Amino acid sequence: MTIDEANRQLISSLVHIYDDREVASISSLVLEKITGMSRTARLIHKHDKFEAPQLHLFQQWLAELSEHRPLQYVLGEAWFEGLRFYVDENVLIPRPETEELVDWVLADLQSFPAPDLRALDIGTGSGCMAISIAKKRKELQLMACDISPDALAIARKNAVANNVEVEFFLCDIRDVSSWGEMPGLHLVISNPPYIPESQKATLDKHVRLFEPELALFVPDEDPILFYKLIGQFARKKLLEGGRLFLELHHDFAWEIMHWFNENGFSSELRKDVSGKSRMLKAQF
Repeated sequence: MTIDEANRQLISSLVHIYDDREVASISSLVLEKITGMSRTARLIHKHDKFEAPQLHLFQQWLAELSEHRPLQYVLGEAWFEGLRFYVDENVLIPRPETEELVDWVLADLQSFPAPDLRALDIGTGSGCMAISIAKKRKELQLMACDISPDALAIARKNAVANNVEVEFFLCDIRDVSSWGEMPGLHLVISNPPYIPESQKATLDKHVRLFEPELALFVPDEDPILFYKLIGQFARKKLLEGGRLFLELHHDFAWEIMHWFNENGFSSELRKDVSGKSRMLKAQF
């Protein structure tokens, strides 16, 4: 099989799953990973044939992609804030909206008066937020927690790969009794579960079938459950001038902001690049 034939087979096999732009991007990334060639080089060498190991890998990845397994899990990597992260089905795939939240945090930190800042990422998953912030603000004391031991193992792996120090620990933020063990904080960040169970059927198969439910879904009867818990936690643990940054479900953005304002915080919503209210900053 030649590079050109592989490209055409990828596109024809996946066009019923993804739109044309996504299919072209997936094909390009798969072939770049297999051949080690840039797009231009692949065009020049499009009649080159795969070696046997390359063909085996191509067939394996094509089969997985055809079953709706996300590209990032197939390749075992996702890029976030210019950094490479290992990902598999134990963690959410980092998304551009979360990059926007991290960019807001980093911009806000430039005006933070405290010299020795201590920050916590709640529900860290792959560690993408904490590690990206740690990479650019090495003086921060960064901690990150998750309810999943498997997710924490991946986050630790990613911290080592990206040469940053983050203190990872196991924690269920719903366990109020564990809050007392944590120190005072200048910054709390989180991208908590926020999709109501009733919306599960509306999600794309590559999300619904493969990404961890624990990190995605909340009960229909209380879709802002984790925002209230994190807000209550922040009231106890944020030091003077401390700040809280959250990624939101846009359907509940105003309800979440109202809850924070009613509970002693001053809060600010921010829209993502698509014009949806997806981020909140709060101070107590």
